[in-house]
Amino acid sequence: MILLFDVDGVLVQNFAYSAALQNTVAYFARRLGLSEMTLTQDDIEVFESQSITVEWDSGAISVAALLIERLQAGVASPLVLNHSALPLDAEQAFWEALDRLAAGRVSARRPNFSAIARRVGEATPPGGLPSQAALTLFLEDLDGLALPGDVHQSAASLLHLLLADCYNIDHAPVMQIFQNYAIGHVEYEQYYGLSPRFTSEALLEKLDRPHLTLAMRDRVLFGRDAQETYPVIYTARPSLAPVEVGGQLRGYTPEAEIARRLVGLDSIPVAGFGKVDWLARQVGLIGADLVKPSPVQSMAAIGIARTGLEVESLKAALAVERGDHLRYPLTACAGETVHVFEDSVSSLRAVTRAVEKLNRQGLNLKLIRHGIAPPGSPKQASLEKIADALHDSVNDGLLGIL
Repeated sequence: MILLFDVDGVLVQNFAYSAALQNTVAYFARRLGLSEMTLTQDDIEVFESQSITVEWDSGAISVAALLIERLQAGVASPLVLNHSALPLDAEQAFWEALDRLAAGRVSARRPNFSAIARRVGEATPPGGLPSQAALTLFLEDLDGLALPGDVHQSAASLLHLLLADCYNIDHAPVMQIFQNYAIGHVEYEQYYGLSPRFTSEALLEKLDRPHLTLAMRDRVLFGRDAQETYPVIYTARPSLAPVEVGGQLRGYTPEAEIARRLVGLDSIPVAGFGKVDWLARQVGLIGADLVKPSPVQSMAAIGIARTGLEVESLKAALAVERGDHLRYPLTACAGETVHVFEDSVSSLRAVTRAVEKLNRQGLNLKLIRHGIAPPGSPKQASLEKIADALHDSVNDGLLGIL
């Protein structure tokens, strides 16, 4: 029996990421010359209910919404960029524009972040990136504003800088600020080799709390030691590169591993963003191409859970996605029942597609999809449409199978 565990909202109460997201949006509100404004917890849950589960996406979308509100406030002259410096010095031009905007504060309405989340969610195609869909929508909104040509051009450039490459720390301003808050300024400089924007403690170490109880953790580990269950942490959280690679590679932060330690599952493998990002770089892609909702990460997680082989599972998963023949370690999973514990509809769909692809290759897997959402959460309505079982917590779901 293979167990795929999402982290945030499933194994862990992710207070840190919510706080980092709220701090990030508030930071950019100040830098845009606006009053203090940010997302509420309800807004964050609506983003997640729309399968916008990566804060680099939801943060960039929210900051882009603030930019549109700033433009609608009617004070846009400080926005004009030095277009002769673009695109080579795009990041420098971005921060210089924010410096000018921060110097002249204006009054603007608070965006309806929940409505924006629903709009972007509806516009995002299956398997697509929400930030890319949002870029198209915000550029359309920009065209509807009566702005001078140079201001319009500069605003469009800022939207591209915010939304076009949200997963690249060297070119994603919202990711930079979010990571500065999430892992703290010391780790930010250590893992990215970049100067932090400000001094901050590591919110991940300070705020997160386990959902998984000690008793249920012990049952998971007992089943693993008896070779009755094969658990893996399956998450879009940043993580280290595959264990076989070794060493500390730039840009790979141990955020999934921090969660693993928090819930006491240090001995089980992690199939996090860092793993698929490493694979993507080997084949000329980017990590966002292979992380969930891509089925590649799901297939790799199944192989990693069953065998512990990370690099070979990643390569085998990509081979299946590209239409090649099934190979080990995935062949070792034949006939297994796969239980996935998720709070995201898009991730449940990703695992569903992954199992369908593997079964067309003859693996004969059985999939049980466990949707996790507390009572009253807006996620419940969307999860119950696809989940085979809906639970208030991961502990309730595990109780029925262990």
